[in-house]
Amino acid sequence: MIYRLVFIFSLFLSINPSYSSEDPWIIINKAAKATKFLDYKGVFHSQHLKEIKSIEITHATNNNQEFIRMNVLDGVPGEVLLQGKTIYVYNTIENDVIIQKRKQQRLFPAIFPNNIEILKNFYRLNIGKTERIAGRLAQLVVLTPIDDFRYFHYFWLDKKTLLPLKMVVIDQSENIIEQASFTKIDMTKDKNLDWFKPDVDPSKNYIFDDKIVGQGIAKKRFWNLKNVPPGYKEVDFISKRISGLNILSHQLVFSDGLSYVSLFIKPISRGQKPKIGQVNLGVNNICARYQNGYQIMAVGSVPLITCNKFSESIEF
Repeated sequence: MIYRLVFIFSLFLSINPSYSSEDPWIIINKAAKATKFLDYKGVFHSQHLKEIKSIEITHATNNNQEFIRMNVLDGVPGEVLLQGKTIYVYNTIENDVIIQKRKQQRLFPAIFPNNIEILKNFYRLNIGKTERIAGRLAQLVVLTPIDDFRYFHYFWLDKKTLLPLKMVVIDQSENIIEQASFTKIDMTKDKNLDWFKPDVDPSKNYIFDDKIVGQGIAKKRFWNLKNVPPGYKEVDFISKRISGLNILSHQLVFSDGLSYVSLFIKPISRGQKPKIGQVNLGVNNICARYQNGYQIMAVGSVPLITCNKFSESIEF
C-alpha cells in the first residue's frame, strides 16, 4: 500500500499549469473527438497480464467516416478493419481465416465514450504530470472509481493533439490488468485509402462466420434483468446459432463507458454438463451458473464482484 501511495503521488508531482485552469472533463471530451477525426499511423504494444502483442494501426477520416486497420505483428496473424460503425475481424485458425462482422467497439486508442457524462457519476478525474510517450509529450489523466465495481484507469494524452498515447488499467489490489502504449506514431494527411484492405494469404481458406442471426437491443425476451451493477448500461445484444443445432445462444453487452461485460445465456443440451463457479483467464474474470436449463456466464475485464453480480442478474 505504501508503494502504491508513493507511485500515485509521483504521478501528480508535476501538474501542468496550462491544464489546471481547464475543466478536466473538457479535456477528456476533446480526447474522445481526437480519436475520431485525426489521421495517424503507428505501432503500439498491447499487454494483458503476461501476454504482449505489437499492433500496427492506421486511422483516417474520409467524408466524415472513420477507417481503421489494425494488424497484429506477433504470433498468429490477425486483422481488424473498421468502417463507420462496422468491424470486420480476421482470425487465423490453422488453415482457415474466419471473418466475423461485428458492431463497432471502442478499441485503443479510441477508449473514451462519445458521451463523457456517463463517466462523471462513477469516476473522479485528476490531472497528473507530463511524460514522454513514443517521443511525444503526454499529459497524464487519471480516472478513479468511486466504488468497487470498476477499475482505475490511467491515460496519457498527447499534448498537441490530445490523442491517447498510453493506457494502464489497475485493479483494487494494485495489479496492472492491461495496458497499451504507442512506441511509434506519426500524424498523416494522406486521404488515399489504398491501405484499407486485409492481407490475403492464398494458401488459406476464408470463411465468413454467419452464425449471428440477430444484433441490436432486443425487445422480446424470456428473462428479466435485476440488480445490474450501477453505472453499467446495455449497449448491444447478439443472438447466435449454435453449430449443428437449431437453437440460439444470446449475448448481452454492458458498459459503464470504459469497461465492458458480456452476459451469455445458452441452453444446455441433455447430457451436457454446465459450468459452475468463477475463474480468472488472463484479463477477464468469468462467473458461471446454471438455472432453468440455461448456462449463464458473465465475462469481462472487470472486478470479480462486478462479474458475480452480472451472472446473478438473470431470472426466468
